[in-house]
Amino acid sequence: MGLVLWIDHNTFSNGLIERVFKKISLPFYTLSSVEDFSYLVDDLKPVLIVLDADTFLQNSQAFLDQYEKSSHMQGLPFIVLDPKGDFSFLKKKIGDLKKPIDPFMLPQILSQILSSN
Repeated sequence: MGLVLWIDHNTFSNGLIERVFKKISLPFYTLSSVEDFSYLVDDLKPVLIVLDADTFLQNSQAFLDQYEKSSHMQGLPFIVLDPKGDFSFLKKKIGDLKKPIDPFMLPQILSQILSSN
C-alpha cells in the first residue's frame, strides 16, 4: 500500500496511528486540519485520503475550495471517518469507518477497503 494521508483534528490518535504504520514500514502522513493542504496532496502523492467528518466540518469551505481546484485530489479515493452529513461531493468515496478504530488493525482494514474498490 502506498502513502495514506490521514486528516483528523485528534492529534493524540493521529500520533498512535502514525507509529503503527511506521513500525510496519508503511508510508503515512497526518494533518490536523483541512486548511491549506492541497499542495501536500500534489507533493506527497497519497494513494488514499482518510478524512474525519468533524475535522471537515470545522472548515468545510476551505476543504471544498481546495477539492474543487484540484483534479488530482478529485481522482483519489477517500474514506470518511464517522460520517456526519452528506459526502456525496467526493467523487471517489470508497468507504466509511466508525470510531473507535483499533489502530493495530487499521493498515489491514484500509488495505482491504482499497483492494475491494
